[in-house]
Amino acid sequence: MNHFTKAFLISTILLGSQQTFADVVTEPVSTENQTIVRGRVLDADQQALPGAYIRLEDGSCTVSDVNGYYIMPNVKPGKHNVKVSYVGFTPMSFTITVSQNKTLVKNITLQDNSYLKEVTVLGAFSDQQRALNMQKNNLNITNIVSADQVGKFPDSNIGDALKRINGLSVQYDQGEARFGQIRGTSPDLSSVTVNGNRLPSAESDARNVQLDLIPADMIQTIEVSKVVTPDMDGDAIGGSVNLVTKNTPSKRITNFTFGTGGSFISGKPNWNLGATYGDRFLNNKLGLLLSASYQYNPIGSDNTEFEYDEDGGKVFLTDMEIRQYYVTRQRQSYSLALDYDFNANHKVFFKSIYNRRHDWENRYKRSFEDLADGEGEMKTVMETKGGTPDNKNARLELQQTMDFTLGGNHQFGRLKSDWSVAYSRASESRPNERYIGMELKDQTFTINQDDLRKPYVTTLPSIMEAKLDEITESNQEIYENDIKAKLDFELPILSGNFQNKFKFGGKFSKKDKKNDVDFYEYSPVDEDKFMADVQKNFVDQTRDGFMAGDQYKAGEFVSNTYLGSLDLNNSSLFEKKEVKEEEAENYNATEQVGAAYIRFDQQLGRNLQMMAGLRMEHTNVEYQGYEYTYWEEGDDEFESLKQTAPAGKSYINWLPSFLLKYEPAQDLKIRASYTKTLARPKYISLVPNLIIDRSKNEMEMGNPNLNPATSHNLDLSFDYYFKSIGLASVGVFYKKINDFIVEQVVEDYSFNGNVYDEMKQSKNAGNADLLGVEVALQRDFGFISPKLKCLGFYGTYTYTHTKVNNFNFEGRENEKDLPMPGSPEHTANASLYYDNKGVNIRLSYNFTSEFIDEMGSCAALDRYYDRVSYLDLNASYTLNKKFKTTFFAEATNLLNQPLRYYCGDKDRTMQVEYYGPRINAGVKINF
Repeated sequence: MNHFTKAFLISTILLGSQQTFADVVTEPVSTENQTIVRGRVLDADQQALPGAYIRLEDGSCTVSDVNGYYIMPNVKPGKHNVKVSYVGFTPMSFTITVSQNKTLVKNITLQDNSYLKEVTVLGAFSDQQRALNMQKNNLNITNIVSADQVGKFPDSNIGDALKRINGLSVQYDQGEARFGQIRGTSPDLSSVTVNGNRLPSAESDARNVQLDLIPADMIQTIEVSKVVTPDMDGDAIGGSVNLVTKNTPSKRITNFTFGTGGSFISGKPNWNLGATYGDRFLNNKLGLLLSASYQYNPIGSDNTEFEYDEDGGKVFLTDMEIRQYYVTRQRQSYSLALDYDFNANHKVFFKSIYNRRHDWENRYKRSFEDLADGEGEMKTVMETKGGTPDNKNARLELQQTMDFTLGGNHQFGRLKSDWSVAYSRASESRPNERYIGMELKDQTFTINQDDLRKPYVTTLPSIMEAKLDEITESNQEIYENDIKAKLDFELPILSGNFQNKFKFGGKFSKKDKKNDVDFYEYSPVDEDKFMADVQKNFVDQTRDGFMAGDQYKAGEFVSNTYLGSLDLNNSSLFEKKEVKEEEAENYNATEQVGAAYIRFDQQLGRNLQMMAGLRMEHTNVEYQGYEYTYWEEGDDEFESLKQTAPAGKSYINWLPSFLLKYEPAQDLKIRASYTKTLARPKYISLVPNLIIDRSKNEMEMGNPNLNPATSHNLDLSFDYYFKSIGLASVGVFYKKINDFIVEQVVEDYSFNGNVYDEMKQSKNAGNADLLGVEVALQRDFGFISPKLKCLGFYGTYTYTHTKVNNFNFEGRENEKDLPMPGSPEHTANASLYYDNKGVNIRLSYNFTSEFIDEMGSCAALDRYYDRVSYLDLNASYTLNKKFKTTFFAEATNLLNQPLRYYCGDKDRTMQVEYYGPRINAGVKINF
């Protein structure tokens, strides 16, 4: 049975069950209480206003959803005074008359207030207003960022946009943000969803989603929930990032974007194209939106890497690498949104997004191995990474993600029901990835360590004297398929100042994941002839102005075109050998999660809201991996590879939550909460793989008995919303994290009658306390002088302190005050802007402090992700003629901030990678 057949059957069952349940619930209820008021809140241009606050004189209230729709399902017949408020708009009051057992459709149009009109004649703050209103009226602690706000920063992908949000930091790959961290927790402890569905991961070893897959211009709203409610997935210790794709409009829209620019390393232009079309048909019952984005970006990086070891408390350099990267990154993204309104009470929708990223990469790596402390003899290898001509003679990494969701919103009397079925897939393909290495052994060398941050080898031997080290080719396929079905019910009971409601439902998800790699090593049949050909195809890859330092000379390498031209599968030219060790991490995995929840919301007077709820998640996992063994007998080498028996685990997590929201004044919101959340282990950590190298007396094994990390969370926040479109916020949070996971190295490990010098395995390493404070300020300077309304400031700062307790890590059990891996102590954003009469100029700064990325066998070998500081500048000018046209220019990474890791001590560099500043300019046209 294919996935779409399953999805259809599930949706049929859900629709049938919700109708049956609706009949049961609504049948005995008096019709007097079945009067419904619903509609949509719009601005003067008929654009939706999400987060609008609608209140009746009896105290009953509601908030419009992300598309501006609202519903009040329990209104008494008769006349009612209605008040509607929205930040940046003039409050509105009016009277409605509702009839018994009828549905009244009342659309509401709000007008900009006079202050906003004085600030800008182009409505540049409109999306910012929408985001702040949603954030203001949410019960839980959230940060909402609209598409317009994202567009005011020079961020090409969603990862770069996330770093602007309070409490978030990101990790980089090739100068672009890839993984997000929320409130000082590692990416493994948070979730990323699209339209409420968790995205599958194309990573072979982790659940993390590569955020640089998704262009920023494909997303309408970013919703960061730092406190999750029972109707949300519970795997979000740090929090949850929900990416809302573009919704159908209330009227026709057509947008085009064109941009170009470049990076200083590649010296080649980039291209950015985008288009959006949306409209309504069939007397406004059918909504349609199509969106597409294309980005072509030649980039690169200058890189040096170093490895260290420790003996008797002394840390010394063992290996060093000089790397030159040239990457061409191409993104394509397409989305489709449809909705159909049968009537005021029944609506169905379909939303989809497809993302595709090609990374063509050539890497030239010169490594210096077996370095002693001072002078001695070393081995140096010059390695070229590439691919076949079909892949531009480069290593192709093709990643794809897709999400298709069909759902509905229904009102059966007082009972509201929402359902959805979804299919998601993530995949990564690396076809014909090739490497060729040339080696020089027993080379005399000298290391210059005058600058401990930049040690280098002073001699550079000629590649003409080198011998063949190895030629390899591999093919890797990774995929994860997810099927999800969700059904929610909401039943109001009382109305007025003490209105309340029950919400309950369930969700089922099934994941199938596979990692499949085949790896081969090739030896030339006639090595002398082969080496003669190789020496004709050396290319000097030393780049002038190498940003890591002129003392690092990459030197000569086999050209990528020659590597791509090799006919490796011609048995008359090459002998082929399967490398089973590289295939030992292949696996198949199945994970099923069934969830059910109940939530009770209670209004306690006009100013206090309470929510209590409980979520249950039942997880069942089954993994199958491989066992690999290598050994030597005399001069002979032997290896074996066999599939392991399936290993599985089943467990239940109970996740209670309690939230309070108090409004002592209309624009002041105080929120407090207790929640419990979890984070499931990485895929590769659970796989029952076993890798044994008897020649080195070392082993590595998976751990299918890992427990998920869990956390008890306490949060308190104070938010004040300015009438002039802005926010001042302060919050404190505490997390008690249990069973967090790290990869450990165990010495003298006994296994099956043998004692191994070293064993690597992921383990539940203990518990941790996380305490944090976050502050944010967003407002213009009009409070100083009306002439300064066009100037403003946006700033955030988050402090987190973590401490590990009961540390279960061999050799480090007695260490005190250890921070938890993946937890930066400080993150900050600051932005100054000018926004007036179509001109927008913004200077933005982002900072994240250093943190432990991986724990070593001792503190001196801990791997740290170093602090980063980014400075970006962008400007735009908008003409509000017949067609709204915006010209923009932006420059990023003006400080040339490198990606840097260090080993224990800040001066002991492990990796430093420079990308250089990047520029972009273009035009956007809205019809």
